[in-house]
Amino acid sequence: MRKLKVLMVVSIVVILLVSLISCSSKTYDVKKAESVNLGEVAYNEAFYIAEMYPNRTIGEEDANTFIDYIKTELTGFGYDVNEQLYTTSNNKAAKNVIAKKDKDGVDKKIIVGCNWDNTYTTFDQKPDGSYMTGSSIAALLTIAEYLKDKELNYDIEFVFYAGSLDGYSGAYYYMSKLTAQDKQNIQLYVNLGYIIGGDYQYIYARDKDTNYADFISQVNEANGITFEKVPQFKNTFPATISEEQIYRYSHIGMMGNNIIFMNNKIPSINYQSFNWKDISQPIYVEKKGMDNVGGTSNDTFENLSKRSGESTLIQQMNNVINSVVDVIYVNQEGIMPILEDADEINTFTQSDAAYYIFNVAIKILAAAAIIIIVVFAKNQIAKNREEYRKIKEASPINKVKSKEVTDLEELLKMAQEFAEEEEKKKNNDDKNNDDNNNISEDDVFQ
Repeated sequence: MRKLKVLMVVSIVVILLVSLISCSSKTYDVKKAESVNLGEVAYNEAFYIAEMYPNRTIGEEDANTFIDYIKTELTGFGYDVNEQLYTTSNNKAAKNVIAKKDKDGVDKKIIVGCNWDNTYTTFDQKPDGSYMTGSSIAALLTIAEYLKDKELNYDIEFVFYAGSLDGYSGAYYYMSKLTAQDKQNIQLYVNLGYIIGGDYQYIYARDKDTNYADFISQVNEANGITFEKVPQFKNTFPATISEEQIYRYSHIGMMGNNIIFMNNKIPSINYQSFNWKDISQPIYVEKKGMDNVGGTSNDTFENLSKRSGESTLIQQMNNVINSVVDVIYVNQEGIMPILEDADEINTFTQSDAAYYIFNVAIKILAAAAIIIIVVFAKNQIAKNREEYRKIKEASPINKVKSKEVTDLEELLKMAQEFAEEEEKKKNNDDKNNDDNNNISEDDVFQ
């Protein structure tokens, strides 16, 4: 019990220290904007994509037809559109679609991107991939259309990547074609991941505090847009994305194209929807008490709507679209100086040892607590079992059972003694009951 108390104290101290370290942030002057209310537009676009282009499997003719649709839409918005053709790890021809609008005399750039492919041909029951990519495509097209005529102080690109199931190979290929100067010019990468359909919505930046993440959080708060706080402790697993990964572990926040930009020390954020509060499953939980649909045959627009409800999905779409627009358009004058700050970029080179140790320590403490509880319970059971054994052995009947009796006369004698003891016990009990039932006159008139 003493060990358990010590363990609890140590856990509380660790959590308090981490909380104190992570709670320091500046207050920024952010602009409040009117809601653009495009959630329903994006929701209907996601439905259209699911109905008309359910097969977005790389290498399929249907996927090429869908790429043509994206290009037609973006060209109609007035963007300069081009493709990047590359080969996936399993030798499939894949394409990135890039739409851009340049600002004269400016080199600084913001990129907003998502994946377009899905797992349609992998299953007999065909999923249209609305959770995995469909909703993100719809939101990105809606944002691109809204910003087409807006005055921006930087170059902007909207990128639809292939390779979501191939180690984010589309983003990796995109990055490989950039020069060192090109990378330096990218001020922010915004990734739309699994943006709707989960219990909560999150914006993940990095595992260390950043000024740009604080700024984005304050923009959302000022505009009444609710995103859950990313927890300090996350369900982590060994890094598997690339050898260049700056963190030696991964988690669901890093499962997106944003990890490629993070590895290249470019500020990035990842919009996602799931349940980071529940770590009952190995990697992540989308909705508490339900099976995950991402990457399964159940990832369909119809199923997504049944699980969450149309109004919730529209609101989640609206949250993402408004947040992106409010950050990169309405508050562009506020965020750009933060992103250009050299100190902000340099924080990427810091060691991740402290965070890794914290995660390991928490898991060790949790395991130790379970072991102590199990040992304590086991000792209590053993103690009670020993006391029961002593009581049982003290009874006369067990004395008879445990004794090797060969003489009939001795057996009868022991039985007689047992009967007499039982009779005495009965008489004592009766006497005690009679004494309790007899009430004296003094008792009555007291």
